[in-house]
Amino acid sequence: MECEIKKASDGFYHPETEEQIICLVKKAYEEGLQIRVRGATHSVAQAIYTDPGRDKKPVPNKISVEEPPEGPNINIMLDKYRKLIWEDEKQGIVVVDSGIHLNMDPHDPTGTSSIENGLLYQVFKKGFGFSDLGGITQQTVSGFLMTGSAGGSMMYDLAENILGFKIVDGTGDCKWINNDDEIFPAVSLSLGLLGIITKIRFKFVKTYNIYGQEITTPTKFEECPIDLFGPGKNGKPSMKTFLEKTPYTRILWWPQKGVNRIVTWQAARGEDIPILDPVPYTLFGDIPFINKLQQLAGAILFTLLGNKGFFIIWKKLYQDFKRFRILMKELWQKKAGKFFGWLFSGLVTFLFELISIIPVFLLSIFRFILIMMLPFVIRLLQPLTEKGKGTLFMDYYWRSLPMDNEADEILMGTEFTEIFIPIKYTERAMQLLNDIYVKKGYDATSFYSTEIYAGYPSKSWIHPGYEEGEYAEGTFRVDIFWYVNNEGNPAAKGGYFQQFWDLFTNNKIPFRLHWAKFIPDYDYKEWAAYYGNNFPKWNDFLRLREKRDPKNIFLTTYWRLRFYGE
Repeated sequence: MECEIKKASDGFYHPETEEQIICLVKKAYEEGLQIRVRGATHSVAQAIYTDPGRDKKPVPNKISVEEPPEGPNINIMLDKYRKLIWEDEKQGIVVVDSGIHLNMDPHDPTGTSSIENGLLYQVFKKGFGFSDLGGITQQTVSGFLMTGSAGGSMMYDLAENILGFKIVDGTGDCKWINNDDEIFPAVSLSLGLLGIITKIRFKFVKTYNIYGQEITTPTKFEECPIDLFGPGKNGKPSMKTFLEKTPYTRILWWPQKGVNRIVTWQAARGEDIPILDPVPYTLFGDIPFINKLQQLAGAILFTLLGNKGFFIIWKKLYQDFKRFRILMKELWQKKAGKFFGWLFSGLVTFLFELISIIPVFLLSIFRFILIMMLPFVIRLLQPLTEKGKGTLFMDYYWRSLPMDNEADEILMGTEFTEIFIPIKYTERAMQLLNDIYVKKGYDATSFYSTEIYAGYPSKSWIHPGYEEGEYAEGTFRVDIFWYVNNEGNPAAKGGYFQQFWDLFTNNKIPFRLHWAKFIPDYDYKEWAAYYGNNFPKWNDFLRLREKRDPKNIFLTTYWRLRFYGE
């Protein structure tokens, strides 16, 4: 089928209208091609893109992969499809094109994403907002919703803001699925497997401010404000109670021997309290140059720890220095002009490369020195909070509720498996994690932190927090981190993540996994059966998927293996 839109030189199709999207779907249907849509590439690449053509380079199973695979299949980027239309300004009802970003995407290859054309800012200016968000907001709104990437609250649920989706099925039929339709819970998180979302209708809540603090404390009971591994006593809440009673929160746990501390971020709403002088939350400090320099230092540290061999390490660090130079150029061009911004960023980056090369060479040989130093380095980077001197912030919700926005996905690229556990198992899950960290040391703790937060129960059929059974009260979520430059596949058999999946399986702790993050890359039949047994609506979803996609144009090898085991 011929469409007026052609593949661009970057390998993507860039539709500007819904009609063009429909035409591309019909083209895929008639010609037996796969078709997929990329968002902000925050998910692993194999989950995003089509299969490559025969004898073409495989898609890496990494995040932040900007280029589509080569071959005849259709990969779409929605950078020209970002309109927002107000249906009812008084009630906060809008219809948006699915390519609109929540906020600015700093890695948008087209350079057209901005704060001002992001969904959050546009509705904020009219006095509205989402009930909840996730840790970052660089995603397209459709990618964010289709992967279920919100959380951090047991009190507020972003799903209440969604009125309906307009979606093109595998034959090219395009229609609205509203939140009272029977199949809405299937469509509302469907990973692009039921069709391509073209538009979304929202009903927002009145915008609000958040007030919060972040503190860093030891994990031992006497000094921690939370009873991390127990039921709660002496006025201290258990982890479960803390997650249930705190409006918005997330915890970073550094479990390494000699470190053993947690960073607790928490916030509450203050709808009726005006902010005269906002104090945004900052992850790396509020001086831009120091902020980026800290991230470069972290990139060097974690790349050294996760790899062996100077040339391998330096090759990977080359991309980090390149990214640092780009960030500095963008920063300084605003102040010194285009030429001087380019010049200063190049000179400063070259200077840091010269300064780094000898220490990197020595530490790549004498790795034991770096490992011995690691507890000291982490304590230096993540110092304990003096009593009464926690980091305070008060800000518009859309800027500071996504607390990880400052982390650059190249310098501080973090991949992870996200494990959803029914909230009632929180105490036991924390004990099991602590046991494996103590017993196995760096083989389990690795050199990074573990993220802990909670989530509202979901009505979406294949959402990891789907509400039926033991998940009805919400989920305790564990993010096991893996630095993007690390060598190897952490999701492979015998890889880093398997020990945690096995830990909960062997101890009969039920869990489900975030589909857009790392899920097992082995024993596909067994894992497909596991998913089927743990999602009550699994077979209903598969039947609907097959009905809506009769030629499997949305079903890639990656998803076929995960859902069907073959």
